[in-house]
Amino acid sequence: MIGEPEMVEGTGGDLPSDVLSDSDDGPAKANAPWSGRPWVWAVGGIAVASAVWAAVLHGVGATTPDLHGYHLGGNPCAGSALGPLEDAVGKRSFAASDANMSQGPALDKVSCVLSSNSPTGDGWVTDYAVTVTVELHKKTDPRAEFENVRHARASTVPGASRDGSAVLAVTGTDTTSADDVHPVTGVGDEAYFLDSRASAQTLQVLHGGAVLTLQITGYSRWNGPTGSPADPDGAPDVSDLSGLRPAMTAAMRHLMTSLAS
Repeated sequence: MIGEPEMVEGTGGDLPSDVLSDSDDGPAKANAPWSGRPWVWAVGGIAVASAVWAAVLHGVGATTPDLHGYHLGGNPCAGSALGPLEDAVGKRSFAASDANMSQGPALDKVSCVLSSNSPTGDGWVTDYAVTVTVELHKKTDPRAEFENVRHARASTVPGASRDGSAVLAVTGTDTTSADDVHPVTGVGDEAYFLDSRASAQTLQVLHGGAVLTLQITGYSRWNGPTGSPADPDGAPDVSDLSGLRPAMTAAMRHLMTSLAS
């Protein structure tokens, strides 16, 4: 019929040929550009939305913590990094344990213990244990959990100390409050000393996605010929280890350098 547009085969009979025409003389030319092609706008909108979403995802990925070149490949207790702390404790022999290491897609972690024992006379022995823990957070920023200790009050149960084949259990509980947290400047992004309990000092450092912990504990035990000391109050006093903080800070700096080399 004259005046009716011709239907194009293969289109399902629903699109007239003048809408699909690309010729300069077709009826579509008389209308505003794209006025006969609403599907073009729909496809364009989807493309723009996809590009925006891709940009958002790319931005999320950009928040991956910076590990500052740290990597775990050996035993942090076996090298010379802890030398400043060993020297500050005194002339005694330190032995390094094996390192416990775990690696995963989100977190790499290593821990080890450096220990010593030395007779102090009258049947008493003074032991020190230096614990090193390094966590590399590869997916999420650990800052919130790190800063939480400044505001939290937590109960802590001291662990056990190993001396050769003997395990000496330490009992009792203590509390940690804001008064026990002592900020340290010039080490990583944030750092603090924590007086978690008597005869212990803990230094924790946050540097990008890395959380490094250095703790020293000291205690005296009876190792005399009799079952109990004649003077229970004669044990060497190692209750205050705060004097070791400068040496711990120096050891931490050496440790950080060794992990990034």
